[in-house]
Amino acid sequence: MIGLLNRTRLIVAGLAIIALVLGTLIYRDVFVPAKNTGSSLNLYTVTRRTVTASITGSGNLVPATQANLNFKVAGVLTEVDVKVGDPVSAGQKLAAIDNSSQQAALAQAQANLETAQANLQSVETPLTPSQVQQLQDNVATSQQAYDDTVAQVNLTNSQDATTVSGDQAQLAADQASLNASFAYQQDQAKLTADQAQLSTDKAKFTTDGCVLANAPFSTNPCMTDFTNVLNDQSAITTDQGKLSLDRSAVSADQTRLSVDAARQQTDKVNGQRSINQAAAALTSARDNLATQTQARPNQIAAAQAQLASAQAAVLTAQQNLNNTVLYAPMDGDVNSINGVVGEFVGTGGGTTAEAPGGQAPLPTSTPSTAFMQVGNVSTMEVVIPFAEADAARIGNNQDAQVTFDAVPNLTISGHVIAVASSATVSSGVVNYYATIALNQTDKALKQGMTANATVTVSKATNAITVPNLAITHSAGQAYVMVYAAGQQVRTAVDTGVVGDQFTEVTGGLNDGEQIVLPTVRAATGSGTTRGGGGFGGGGGIRVGGGG
Repeated sequence: MIGLLNRTRLIVAGLAIIALVLGTLIYRDVFVPAKNTGSSLNLYTVTRRTVTASITGSGNLVPATQANLNFKVAGVLTEVDVKVGDPVSAGQKLAAIDNSSQQAALAQAQANLETAQANLQSVETPLTPSQVQQLQDNVATSQQAYDDTVAQVNLTNSQDATTVSGDQAQLAADQASLNASFAYQQDQAKLTADQAQLSTDKAKFTTDGCVLANAPFSTNPCMTDFTNVLNDQSAITTDQGKLSLDRSAVSADQTRLSVDAARQQTDKVNGQRSINQAAAALTSARDNLATQTQARPNQIAAAQAQLASAQAAVLTAQQNLNNTVLYAPMDGDVNSINGVVGEFVGTGGGTTAEAPGGQAPLPTSTPSTAFMQVGNVSTMEVVIPFAEADAARIGNNQDAQVTFDAVPNLTISGHVIAVASSATVSSGVVNYYATIALNQTDKALKQGMTANATVTVSKATNAITVPNLAITHSAGQAYVMVYAAGQQVRTAVDTGVVGDQFTEVTGGLNDGEQIVLPTVRAATGSGTTRGGGGFGGGGGIRVGGGG
């Protein structure tokens, strides 16, 4: 028992001594300032290296060329010869629509062409006496048809006017009879009285508090009030039926008058149309006689123009027929198809917004509305939106390194081929698209994948460099702390390219000089840690004691 107590005392004493030592060390590091002489400095030896400044951005892989394809004429799809993902060649047939209407239009245009050819041949041939007589007979026939049409139209209009007048007279008589009818007046008075009684009974129904009660009503006064309202409504319906019966003759007269007045107006319109058509036929016959029997140069010229128009119509109809088949404009892969056999497809459907520097499309989350989309994925490009501050530093032919979220451990070099001259603003954020051409491709890459590019915007080779954290600024001037002859000297320097870790120094420092890196003091549970970071090249050097 005594041995156990002695061991316990020894352990407690040892722990107390350790705590005292640790407390003394902590107090020295935290509360006692270090002296310059013998303090620990983190030195860096100035060396030459290559410094690069770069910016990063994320965008998407896009094909080097892409096209939205649409039919130039509308119709029902009869065949789709490819599937999404299929490779296609320029000139390959992709799809077709029903061409029956286009074939009919072409046949009609060809018939009109033959007519125009015959007409030109006819006007170029002199008329015979019998042909002149035929033209004169046509004029006489057209004149007679015109006269007959005018007479018939006048007769019809007169009959319609008589009918409408009779309808109006009958309506006036029946209306007067109705107004003088004692039974009609009694029925009107009965309806007015029953409507007043309904209003009274409804008011009593509300006053008795029956509105808030639930039907059916089994107690008075609500049961009696509800019955009275129903009886009043039935009486009003009966009264309205009697009045409708009283007015039946007048209603029939009004309907008849409306029908006959509408017929009168229709006959006037149709009659005038018939007269106009007859007049046009007569004018045409007279003009034909005049042109055929007078000097013919103008007629020949008109026939030649008609022939030229007919020839153009045939070309248009043939082109419309050709446009019922859709062909691939380039080599590539089918990206999307919007339509299946049997569906109606229209014309149009959207165009491709191009990225800067080529025919690559701008990335978009909006699906294409074109019937079909074909892209050439044998050559891929990366299109990235850069913030305006970064876009100002990007230029053509700058090198880039591209990685892909979907394909780990794959890095492909590339170069900037263009930067947009105009901004794209989304939710108030200003971006400029830049296009990066990949120097090679990979089978694992797919259109639309997320791509991350690091673009080298400036570079200095064999340059005197210092770590970025060694530089301080005051009033626009850069400074470093040079360590020479055991002293720290604040020295002004000129800087050039600023990289992620190092900065180019263009003046104020020489190879081999040593500079002081800032000392980091981080309070922890066990004391303070000092260090300057491990930089390559010159490396970090510890000078002085560990005070």
